[in-house]
Amino acid sequence: MIGKKARVTPLDIAAFSLALAVVVLVAVRVYARGGGAPAVHLRGPRQEWIFPLDSERTVAVPGPLGDTVVQIRKGQVRVLSSPCPEKICVRSGAIARPGQWIACLPNRVFVEIQAGPRETVDAYSF
Repeated sequence: MIGKKARVTPLDIAAFSLALAVVVLVAVRVYARGGGAPAVHLRGPRQEWIFPLDSERTVAVPGPLGDTVVQIRKGQVRVLSSPCPEKICVRSGAIARPGQWIACLPNRVFVEIQAGPRETVDAYSF
């Protein structure tokens, strides 16, 4: 039927609207999960720690070069001092949002802010 114009029927509009509503509903349920309060995940060569982002503490994370001192204060995390030669982790400043991180590669220390634990399972593996 080349040359004929397609007609949009009320059933076409209803089917499109239903499909659009399903896509929006799925997107909202997948991407709008609260996830809980953010947490600070500290990883050293031999240990890991998880602290709430709203806590107030200073942690010395041991590494092969010595201790990397990490401060959690007023909803922010920063590396106060590190025995690494370049001090890039110290100069990087504070982080405050989930997904942000600071790494001290020579001392093998990694600091990351993660979204809080979810109440449901993301996936199953068999």
